[in-house]
Amino acid sequence: MKRSWLLAAMTLLVAGLTVGPALAEQARISKESAECLECHQEGMPGLISQWEDSAHWNAGVGCYECHKAEKNDADAVDHNGYTVAIIVSPRDCGTCHPKETAEQEASHHAKAGDILNTKDGMLGQTVGGEPAVAVGCRQCHGSIVKVNKDGSLDTNTWPNTGIGRVNPDGSKGTCSACHTRHRFSKEQARQPETCGKCHLGPDHPQKEVYEESKHGILYRAFKDDLNMDKPKW
Repeated sequence: MKRSWLLAAMTLLVAGLTVGPALAEQARISKESAECLECHQEGMPGLISQWEDSAHWNAGVGCYECHKAEKNDADAVDHNGYTVAIIVSPRDCGTCHPKETAEQEASHHAKAGDILNTKDGMLGQTVGGEPAVAVGCRQCHGSIVKVNKDGSLDTNTWPNTGIGRVNPDGSKGTCSACHTRHRFSKEQARQPETCGKCHLGPDHPQKEVYEESKHGILYRAFKDDLNMDKPKW
């Protein structure tokens, strides 16, 4: 009798440990986002894991809060009864981050795609050819994302995380160029290695120059003291 009681207690404890966090997560996020997780947890476990480590998860911001769209949006699609868009533009992020979005819109980063339409940009595209431009220039400078008649995105212009990307809603840029999805870590975005994704190589060697400068040397020496994961650092 005693062993049966002990076994039952242990079973309830294990069930509580496994079901408890799941219930807590469901209570934290919206009904719509919970439905997203039911399907995408199996197909995209890495993406979900990143999101669960993010400040968005702690704030109750889920899939639907970022990807929801209006019926008349150029890239809106019907997905399992919900109107959503694949692209989360700076305008979408601005719903919760208006100050940061305004700063981004006024930055040179937002204009990074403009250079592709200049004489120098056109010359580079002519010499390099379309494949080199697609995986090189546009992946940093950004593409003009085009939408097909059925609402799908033109694969010649998407996927793209170029920092000067022109989005279907007319906004320029992508926050995930620096704040890599789906963790969107401040600490990661502040690393010079993040800048090196684009500012690297013989035609724009800013990362290499920085590494050998006093600034780069000081950064490496005192990196652990910089509190890069804090709001104020």
